[in-house]
Amino acid sequence: MTHSLDGIDFYQMGQICLGHTVRRTANLLTRHFNRYLAPYGLEITQAQLLAVIASGDSLSSSDIARYIGIDRSTLARNLKPLESAGLIARRKSGGRKVVPVLTEKGVELTAELHAAWEKAQRDLTQELGEETAEAIRGHLSALRKTVRRLEKTDPDKNAPPGNTALRSTSS
Repeated sequence: MTHSLDGIDFYQMGQICLGHTVRRTANLLTRHFNRYLAPYGLEITQAQLLAVIASGDSLSSSDIARYIGIDRSTLARNLKPLESAGLIARRKSGGRKVVPVLTEKGVELTAELHAAWEKAQRDLTQELGEETAEAIRGHLSALRKTVRRLEKTDPDKNAPPGNTALRSTSS
């Protein structure tokens, strides 16, 4: 079967695609926060990890990954340099559960990172306006809830029949 690309407006597809828009925005926001955190040698993902660990909730790696919205292998890659830098350690917490905890050095750095994060957040919120910032958080929350609901549906039910060449070669 031969398909034609005639009549498909790929520019418009990129303009209206929620996935593309959110990814572009996330990349831009990451750069914004990373500029403020650069003096500490960490990026926003690592700062978020330290903040979650600092919460004191004794979360497992699975809990942390789920909370931040990353997979466990990405979490492991991000925890490794924090542990190597002496910012976190792993501690047993009931049974076989091992949780990351901040070291003294980690506590000090996390407090400094929080101040830098607050400045980045404040600058962004002031530029947007509090009402707009709150609306964005609300819309993104609705988007996440919708995607979670859709994830529970049968993906084959909504997928058009198509070429599986990429899927079969990537395994």
